[in-house]
Amino acid sequence: MSYRLVVAALTTAVLTAPLAVPAMAAPVPKEPAARPSATPLVTKTITLKAPSALNTTWNRIQKIRYGAAASKLGTSPAGEGLTLGPSYGVQVPNKTWWYADAAKLRLAHYSDSGTYLGQVKLPSKYLHLGYFQWQNPVALKDGSVVLTSTTIDSPALLRLSASGKLSRIKLSRFVNTHTTDGTYLYGFDDAGKKVRVAPLTGKITAVTWFRGQGGRKFQLSVASGYLRVLRPGVNLRLNLEAYGLAGETVHPSVQAVMGADGRLWVLIIGFVEITPENSRTVVGLIDVSASGKVSAVRRVRDASSPADPGDGHNLGIRHGGIHPTMMFIDTDAVRVYRKK
Repeated sequence: MSYRLVVAALTTAVLTAPLAVPAMAAPVPKEPAARPSATPLVTKTITLKAPSALNTTWNRIQKIRYGAAASKLGTSPAGEGLTLGPSYGVQVPNKTWWYADAAKLRLAHYSDSGTYLGQVKLPSKYLHLGYFQWQNPVALKDGSVVLTSTTIDSPALLRLSASGKLSRIKLSRFVNTHTTDGTYLYGFDDAGKKVRVAPLTGKITAVTWFRGQGGRKFQLSVASGYLRVLRPGVNLRLNLEAYGLAGETVHPSVQAVMGADGRLWVLIIGFVEITPENSRTVVGLIDVSASGKVSAVRRVRDASSPADPGDGHNLGIRHGGIHPTMMFIDTDAVRVYRKK
């Protein structure tokens, strides 16, 4: 097994938190419910299905292949015949994309359609023993991109400014970032507490609510069989069922982003244990409006592949945008789709 995969596995074990986990990570453990709310509880049932092809409401905007050329993304050998792709990418407000290309020790820059625009190579001072030890890129409204350290006992952020300058910001403890309002990062610290991180200073502050675009507040929590969603004036319990598997419990993990219109998009990846040796994956994408209206469940393809390092988020949205994207680290290329 490669050094990169070992560190990623150890980091996932340390940093995995209740809100979301990468598709390849272990199932989310049972967690406390969201904070009690004075708003009346509304219960709905969400039916998840086996992964299937995205429908025609999605446009593929990027297919970036792997290879030695600078215009292509790199891959890393991971032992046991596995080869890992990049550690995901994000779109910044000017509509270009930055990828954490671990194999080539760089951040790679692409247009919205996948045209190569250049790179920022990481100097040795930002590497650990010569390895790229950063994951989960997050884009902020000032055009910067922030990544989280995977170096054991060295919590930090790596920031790429809009002008292309790199800086390292020390943290007092590890934080697993799950969302942003464009200014701050929000996630869970290594004690499982909700926190906000100031990316310029590294200051970590305990919070009750996460915030999305426009500073809109929300909470998400998951447990076996259901998902809770809280927004101001909204108190939802979404019971989860697996299509064709009546009576079986769905064990979910989630990813969430908020559009500039206040719509909260939630990707649900669940597994159902039929027997100890037989489990099924079920998935679905929903959105929840500011008033609490829940959309129909949209079908989603398999979020993972043998090349997926499992250290980023499939679901994304550009700051200022309202159309979510889905990113897949496939065995031959990275593919990105945008909802129409």
